[in-house]
Amino acid sequence: MSEDRKAWEKKQRENRIIDMAQDIFFKNGYEFTTIIEIAKASGYNKRSIYLYFKDKEDIFLAVVLRGLTQLHGILEAASKDQSIQGLGKAFFDFSLDHPDYLKLIMVYEANTCVYNPGTLKNAAPGSHKHLCQQKTDSIAELITRLIATGIENESIKTSLEPGQLMLLLWGQIFGVMQIILMRQAHFQETYNISYEDLFAAFMDMAGLALSGVGPS
Repeated sequence: MSEDRKAWEKKQRENRIIDMAQDIFFKNGYEFTTIIEIAKASGYNKRSIYLYFKDKEDIFLAVVLRGLTQLHGILEAASKDQSIQGLGKAFFDFSLDHPDYLKLIMVYEANTCVYNPGTLKNAAPGSHKHLCQQKTDSIAELITRLIATGIENESIKTSLEPGQLMLLLWGQIFGVMQIILMRQAHFQETYNISYEDLFAAFMDMAGLALSGVGPS
């Protein structure tokens, strides 16, 4: 068997494990998922799983990488119109279309993601941890560049640096989407507004604030 064939088969087995693990992580979350469950669902024993992945976190990060890759692609496409509102709508759509990925990304951001590159340890180049970090950094850089352009052309008025404002907006939109996803089922009847309209109102407020006008 050729080396190319062996590498292809190894990749296929890895992808199968990730596929099966993804369903379990979506259902149980990170904390309540076990290697034994993943192995059983994949048709392997526990020892075989460790031939392809370092540990449970490594498999988790392989799943998160899929979500981050999709999110990055969606935001990158939306950034072409140079609009913060466009990015916000893209994030909203991603969150509704892929709520399970968003939940896992939140777990990743809270527990694994490194926000100071100088403190990144034990992330071998090409590892899932390293690739997730690269994708996260790329998303932050994309948003920061867009903010910097807005500050430069004066469509955004702020005393904050682009990276500081990116952090503030990232936290706000994550929080709003978390609330929407948690309460989505009965949103209209409970709050007398659709979650779509609430998010649009949030983006309008953010747009006014960024332009220096402020809410009326």
